[in-house]
Amino acid sequence: MSIRLFNQPGKHDETIGKYEIRKPSFFRRLLMDSLDAVPPGHNMMALLEIDITESRKVLRTQKNNGKRVSLFAFVVKSIATAIAEYKELNSIRSGNRIIEFEDIDVNVPIELNSAGEKFPRQIVIRKVADKTVEEIWEEIHVAKKQHQTVGYAGQEDKWAFSLMRKLFILPKFMRTMLLKVLQDNPFSVKRMSGTTLVTSVVMSGVSGFVVPYLIGQRAVSFALGSVVKKPAIVDQKIIIREFLSITIVFNHDIVDGAPAARFTNRLKELIESADVL
Repeated sequence: MSIRLFNQPGKHDETIGKYEIRKPSFFRRLLMDSLDAVPPGHNMMALLEIDITESRKVLRTQKNNGKRVSLFAFVVKSIATAIAEYKELNSIRSGNRIIEFEDIDVNVPIELNSAGEKFPRQIVIRKVADKTVEEIWEEIHVAKKQHQTVGYAGQEDKWAFSLMRKLFILPKFMRTMLLKVLQDNPFSVKRMSGTTLVTSVVMSGVSGFVVPYLIGQRAVSFALGSVVKKPAIVDQKIIIREFLSITIVFNHDIVDGAPAARFTNRLKELIESADVL
């Protein structure tokens, strides 16, 4: 990536000052094109603060016993378990059709470095509802290493990566058109990027919500925020508890408010109780 510092050509203008023009990396351009191709949707949002005090105690105990677990892997497993009980949320829309899938494949973006620039790459964890928290942690850990060493994680990701590079031979309007065709095919969406998205945007010490994109026409996506300590009332006493902020975006074309609320309550129960551990 080439970066040059220079003054505005022509007459000097103090209101402009110095500036830089950057050419986005391949991965940044790929992200831009993919977002340009996202079809419009009719979304509902749920903003949650979930008490994870007891769950984190269980996680720390398991780590002390040598198990390879993490809060993120635990939440991903809880999400998949809840979706398995509300199968309409494991759907992808294509025009007037809604395809409901059996396998819950979770898209997990990870942040990597290339030529001094940070950018997201995705990992697709297949059949998450059938895996343990340890297995999910291990799959994410191995995929990160593969991305850092060879640039992709597995043959499926290698194929998708090769396809995206070939698309950049075409003009932008043609790339966007082809990406829209891919995103309108629910089977291509599942194959390349799973049935749901779970991303983590950690803001150290800050309680806040981040709204994730519904990439393609999925039924639901999730964004995890930070863990923040806050006072809460427990047994008529004010004590300090740990809370995780989660944003859920539902595709209103696929799911209505009542089932979305029931799903949200069930997910909250699973995370607070640490049942999947």
